[in-house]
Amino acid sequence: MAVSNCNAMGARLLLGMALMVATYALLTPQPPQLVPEFEQSDKLLHLLTFLVLATLADLGWPRRGFDALKYLPLALYAAITEALQHFVPGRSTSGWDLLADLAGIALYGLLLMPLLRHWELR
Repeated sequence: MAVSNCNAMGARLLLGMALMVATYALLTPQPPQLVPEFEQSDKLLHLLTFLVLATLADLGWPRRGFDALKYLPLALYAAITEALQHFVPGRSTSGWDLLADLAGIALYGLLLMPLLRHWELR
């Protein structure tokens, strides 16, 4: 089943909203507590955030493959938000967070997208 134009437009709208929420969460001095704290909960949230962003970006423009026009802007967004955290009180730049962001994008392209295609959802 191909992604319809209506569903693609919905994915684009959700992507815009998800980017606003992610930007807020990534650049606020006191990040919201979304899950119970454990040692690597921050990295898990970074990975899941960018997995969702990659999924919405791909579903929003279904006629294109998951190519550089989709994943490079997400990777650039990850790098910019991580660099901007240096200027936010109580936050710091972390290469591990950036790696988790990029892992979320890669996880979509290497695992989730092939599964969606196998199940004929993409």
